Amino acid sequence: MQIFSDKLNFYFSNIWFLWAGCLILNIITFFLLYLKIHPGPQTLALKYNILVGVQWYGKGSNLYLIPGIGLVMTLVNFTLYRKLEKNKNFLPALAVFASYSIQIILLMAVVFLTKVN
Repeated sequence: MQIFSDKLNFYFSNIWFLWAGCLILNIITFFLLYLKIHPGPQTLALKYNILVGVQWYGKGSNLYLIPGIGLVMTLVNFTLYRKLEKNKNFLPALAVFASYSIQIILLMAVVFLTKVN
């Protein structure tokens, strides 16, 4: 059992590149909103459903909440990662992969919103 634990720690010990990837995806999301949609005081679609169409309209500046919430979630997961880093289980790696998955989902949501707006 110790051998499996050592291999697991070896694979998940150097995952700082995933944190960098999370930040890069978040920056891409911010810039995609800024360059493609130009959010401002005008009314834009905030939520789009493929079955119903646009569900929420609002100020375009509210679109910046999408990558902002992603950044907050990444920071919360990073603090959780730092607290659990000394443990010899997979929970720190789970925090990294959750943050990375969240950033990918939010980037896809912004890409689809750019097609609507």
